Amino acid sequence: MSPGEGGNAPLSFIKDAFRHVWDKLTNCLRVQEMFPTGYDQNQDTNKIETAFYTIRSDKDSHFTSDLSNGAGDNENLTGLASNKARIKRIKCQLLAGGARAFDIWVYKKDSFQNADLDLDSFCGMTPFVVADAKQSNSGSYPQYYYDSGALDMPYEDLDGTYELHIQLVWRDAVAYDPTDPGTDKFIVEVEYEPAA
Repeated sequence: MSPGEGGNAPLSFIKDAFRHVWDKLTNCLRVQEMFPTGYDQNQDTNKIETAFYTIRSDKDSHFTSDLSNGAGDNENLTGLASNKARIKRIKCQLLAGGARAFDIWVYKKDSFQNADLDLDSFCGMTPFVVADAKQSNSGSYPQYYYDSGALDMPYEDLDGTYELHIQLVWRDAVAYDPTDPGTDKFIVEVEYEPAA
């Protein structure tokens, strides 16, 4: 069929279809300009969702060394979702004869501290004093609870092993003795947000 015999009919149909789609798209864009999603504050709030993860020690296999005032016990807690994270909260439970003082130190490598400052892998520290200890029911539940509150500590496992390298440093005059059955036990739970 030659162009003079109506050969442009398919081309005309394509042009009409394009105009129709363009008009619909233009109308849609105009509506979005009139009602941008930014005006819906509830929708904006829902978009800012953060996934928090926790990693927790075990009372029978972690922090099992006797500790006197100033001594520390190192643990590599496995199971991080990412080698980079932001630590958001540290919570501890202590089963002891009374409230005690201690620190939680975080390191970036399983080599922990080093006398050479270039090799030391210190990341951050949170102190807990005796006054921080709380009991929910001293008659039935003898453990003491400690809560750091909100934190924002950048962390990176430089070993690349998806571990959180934590040190419990005892700061109390009364020694920590987990080897005596039924006495001192300790658990730390760290809330964190994976980072890219």
